[in-house]
Amino acid sequence: MKTRKSLWGWLAVALLGGGLLAGCIQPVSNADLTQTALAPYAAFATPTGAAREAGGVVATPAPDALVGQFIASRGQTPASLQIWYDQPREPDRLQGFSYTGAGGVPCAGFLLTALLNGVWQPNNGALVCAESPAAEALAAVTFFLTSDQQAYTIVFGRVLDPTVTAIAVQFSDGNSQQATPQAGGFLLVRPGVAGANVITAINAEGNTVFPNIPQSPV
Repeated sequence: MKTRKSLWGWLAVALLGGGLLAGCIQPVSNADLTQTALAPYAAFATPTGAAREAGGVVATPAPDALVGQFIASRGQTPASLQIWYDQPREPDRLQGFSYTGAGGVPCAGFLLTALLNGVWQPNNGALVCAESPAAEALAAVTFFLTSDQQAYTIVFGRVLDPTVTAIAVQFSDGNSQQATPQAGGFLLVRPGVAGANVITAINAEGNTVFPNIPQSPV
């Protein structure tokens, strides 16, 4: 009888502790982020020797190596990989890239890395590929958190028409933003969480090349 009372007492404490823990967890926002870059993914290992100490200085993997490993962690083998965006996103680093996926389809993505113990390591990222090699443009909209827990909306993609000189995005809150494609790839970042209503591609004469680039899930 004493053993049964002890067991019920232990279960009561466990349930109370679980309830208190659940009450401390707060959502990032009301948006469904389970399928976005905020959702955790399996980290990939840095190859042996890619990060090493030499005279007190830590050598980190080359940017294309980190991006290549990230793409491989998503089960893809990239061809013609190009990194056309590489800028600080304090306190992290944001890269945009494009490549050719299986079956010759055009793909694009981004990778956010954080500096941990002197070595750049993946924080989060996403990629998207067209359904057909004949696709002329592709885009995706998602969200990410920097290592200091700041939320951002990111619009990224690729245009295969070399006459496109600007990408204009109209967000769901009425704000708009433009970016200049680099090697056919484009990437726009804004604070907070918002959707994109229209993603337009424009040429140097101001004419619309793609009135609304379709958004693919990531």
